[in-house]
Amino acid sequence: MSVDVVRVRYRAGLVGEARRVVHLALWHEGFRTLCGREIRCREAEILGVAAGMPCMACARVLALRSRLGGTRGLAREGAAE
Repeated sequence: MSVDVVRVRYRAGLVGEARRVVHLALWHEGFRTLCGREIRCREAEILGVAAGMPCMACARVLALRSRLGGTRGLAREGAAE
């Protein structure tokens, strides 16, 4: 089974600019980021290309998962399934 990871951040005006980092997220009735945040659809801005400051916690989880053999079980560390 393929796991689709999307780039998502909070929409402008909802949070301060410092909190608008780009998270890596999985879809499950909203976005669940690899670092453990839940972002609702109405709060989310989906990015098609790499843009903005990345969430370093999400990047770390992705790197650890890829070292362990791909994206299977990607949401287990940091975000609840």
